[in-house]
Amino acid sequence: MINQKKFHIYYLLASEGSTEYNLFAYLTRKRFRELFDNSNIKFSDKIEIAEINISKGKLKGVSNISSFESKYKLIKKKYRGQKRFFILDKDIDDFVKIEDTIKKNKDIVQFIEYNSEYLLLKFSGENPRKPSNFKNLKDFRNYCKIKFKNQFKKEASAFKDQDFEEILKNISDEEIKKSFSVLFSTL
Repeated sequence: MINQKKFHIYYLLASEGSTEYNLFAYLTRKRFRELFDNSNIKFSDKIEIAEINISKGKLKGVSNISSFESKYKLIKKKYRGQKRFFILDKDIDDFVKIEDTIKKNKDIVQFIEYNSEYLLLKFSGENPRKPSNFKNLKDFRNYCKIKFKNQFKKEASAFKDQDFEEILKNISDEEIKKSFSVLFSTL
């Protein structure tokens, strides 16, 4: 039997912030570690751009198309020719334009429905209100952050593997894969 060397496809990971980064890390390095370890897809969080405060691929927030594009242009320039994988909340103003920009450049984006706090509240059995119940997305984001902190006694950005494990222990692999369908479609 001949052992063939596996051809790897590398993506630079760019997350909206710490919560999305930590959740991505939990999914790929803990919950579904074997699946990702055995795939030819590899992610790197090595995006570092000091002038706009991006470290370990964390974009430190994206509020609209302008804030995204300013960061995206610098990432594309510095990491020319490399594939990029974005994990962003879907409650960003202009998320459709952001998605179009990413896809037009042949990069990949996994949006979290509607944001990390909302998804984790939903998975924990809560029934959080949806964006349509609010005048604007800013009010919705604030609601999710407050409800999350009241429920879990800390901010989502402080969540670690054991916190995600506690919430997701009763959620099937299929349901998680459905919520992160773009991520799992890369495998």
